Amino acid sequence: MRKIFYLVIISTLLIFTSCDSKMILPNASGAVFEVLVVVDDSVWKAPEGKEVFELINADMLDVPQKEPMFKMSRVNHAEFDNLLRPARNILIVDVAPRYTQPKISFAHDRWARRQAVVTLTMPSKKGITELLEKNGEKIQNFFIKSERKTYQDYLKSSHNSQMESEAFKRFGIQILIPFEMTNYNYGENFMWISNGGVKARQDLVIYSYPYTDVKNLELNNLIHKRDSILKANIPGPDEGSYMGTELVYHTPSLNEIAINNAYCAEVHGLWKVMNGGLMGGPFVSHTRIDEINNRVITIEGFVFAPERDKRNYIRQLEAILYTVRMPQEVNEVIVKKKK
Repeated sequence: MRKIFYLVIISTLLIFTSCDSKMILPNASGAVFEVLVVVDDSVWKAPEGKEVFELINADMLDVPQKEPMFKMSRVNHAEFDNLLRPARNILIVDVAPRYTQPKISFAHDRWARRQAVVTLTMPSKKGITELLEKNGEKIQNFFIKSERKTYQDYLKSSHNSQMESEAFKRFGIQILIPFEMTNYNYGENFMWISNGGVKARQDLVIYSYPYTDVKNLELNNLIHKRDSILKANIPGPDEGSYMGTELVYHTPSLNEIAINNAYCAEVHGLWKVMNGGLMGGPFVSHTRIDEINNRVITIEGFVFAPERDKRNYIRQLEAILYTVRMPQEVNEVIVKKKK
């Protein structure tokens, strides 16, 4: 009887383990945007190892001070044990003669939940250059998107439904807003939400205006509209001062991306206070077309965190922008492509 009981227990454990191994995975550990590089000294100290370092340590774009895209740590393969395998972002570089050609693989949740793992395998160190030339940006984006998804999952369980309802009432959009963003102000076709942070402040603004043609989505027109709307709605600390876009020492960038299979103009840049006040920081915005109401809607996040790194703060706001669903998506309306 006892043997039968043990067999039942063992069989049950095997079933649960084989059916859903994620049930027993630990949560990923490590700091946000930290990448653990697993590569031996013989490769790391070679020129090819420097290429790996430069990929992970590449500078963030559109931030006021120099800052790397990721925080990096490194270990040899022999040191990559069970304590380190649950790291949240891992880049494995494995050079061995048993491999016939350079290969790259991407995986989620390999040793932990909410984990991103990139593995490079090649027969010689020369294969590293080839893989990074073809896939360097893809590797960076893989880790960025994984961190974005982790933060969005967090937002789903901790968000400000009151502010989200206001955004829906005023613009017809759905968006996840952090629960700590409780300060707000409204204007005509304008909404401003902030966490009111003293050391690190994060703000969201949403505004809309009529759509006329595709020129509305050109970078110069987006910046011109941004400056005119924020000048009218976000005053600076001194009389006559207001928020604007830094154009003298930095040029904003436009990325044409797709969200929910629809066009989105993503702009990264720096903001500053015009006509007084030494204030500024990075911003990121998504501009899309409200097909139902024939208008342009911009959702922007900006950061003010003097003497602090800005990467994690602006990446959080960027993740929020990717949660937005436009009125036609909320109402599941099929529309024709704008010309």
